Amino acid sequence: MWQKYLKSWTTDGAIWCLQNGRVFSTGTVNVAVEKDFYKLDKFTRDDITFLQMLFGKGHHLAVKNHANLLNRLMMPFQIAERMRGSQHYTQIIQRLDEYASNVLEDYHAGIEAWFIPSLENALNGDIGFYYDDARCISFLHYLCTQYMRTKGIKERTIELCNTDKSADLSRVWNIMIHMAAYNIGASLFLERGRRKLVLIHNRTDVPFITGDQPAINLQGTRPKPPEKLSIYYPISPRLALLLAEVDETPLFAAEGLTAAQASLLNMRIFEACYQQAFARSEDSLKQCLRGG
Repeated sequence: MWQKYLKSWTTDGAIWCLQNGRVFSTGTVNVAVEKDFYKLDKFTRDDITFLQMLFGKGHHLAVKNHANLLNRLMMPFQIAERMRGSQHYTQIIQRLDEYASNVLEDYHAGIEAWFIPSLENALNGDIGFYYDDARCISFLHYLCTQYMRTKGIKERTIELCNTDKSADLSRVWNIMIHMAAYNIGASLFLERGRRKLVLIHNRTDVPFITGDQPAINLQGTRPKPPEKLSIYYPISPRLALLLAEVDETPLFAAEGLTAAQASLLNMRIFEACYQQAFARSEDSLKQCLRGG
């Protein structure tokens, strides 16, 4: 998980983690990490056809963006295939494996880097970036990517599609999430005038926690597909971003949060976690284990 994001929950570089019912203190570099989680596969013709079927329609700029992303990511595999049989092929394959392991990690890092100035503004109480076109695009792209990229979302979606035999998403998922995040973010941007963003100030004695699924839809109830979208994203023990549903009042106000409401939000994060929840204090996580 992004070190810059988790820093708000650290004390002297350490963070409290809840995993498998155990609460312990550790460094942020040791949590929410899985080697090659975003490793890129070489696609088959059927994989590409499937992605084109899913994302080959819609606004022409979105279609163009998805095609460019796919072509850019697949090009090294195509070049390596043309070099098959050459005297340098073994070295090429080694480099290709390194590329496949790192390219999407680097892509995620770029999205996160664009959001850093806005995150710092929000931590200082300023969400003016939502009303600036360019910065709002970066924010929404980041937020939707954070929502889609997690292991919990990945495994639940792949399992659901395998169960109903609608599709095998396992090979294409790591690219598909970026196409989906782009489309969702674009829709949210177009609806910006009708969706309020609030910065929730938590002045209670129940600090916010976060987890390995840090962006959640407060109007979604698994396993039913959500009909509305209201994204909650804590950014520190005392602050959280909340993007409301279209033409609706935010579910929580910027000021006046109660301890009961803070506990409720923490439980929603805790329930959405795949494996790990994080907090600045041990007690915050033990409170979640006690059910709020």
